[in-house]
Amino acid sequence: MEHENDYKVIITHEGTLVFLIKARAQEPDKPFLLYDGGYHATFYRRADETVLFDYLNSQIVPMLQKSGKIVVFELSDETQDVVRDYEAPVKHIKKNAFTDGL
Repeated sequence: MEHENDYKVIITHEGTLVFLIKARAQEPDKPFLLYDGGYHATFYRRADETVLFDYLNSQIVPMLQKSGKIVVFELSDETQDVVRDYEAPVKHIKKNAFTDGL
């Protein structure tokens, strides 16, 4: 699992959560966010690529608890331009073994 150190989350006027993360080499494949209602989330970008979103901002936690999807913008390290953007469903669970104890 990779730890996403420098992610940001913005909220659109419609209340959609947009995660800004660094771009990866491969295209996403059936991405989804695994979320247990706390301050950490696990993003499955591909079957072989998992990313930890640590210490979610307290402002977005209640919104994410109710959300059925997020939008992801992957940004170039060099230019900060958007390399790709896509939606990912949020799968709500009771307990996330990857984030338990964080």
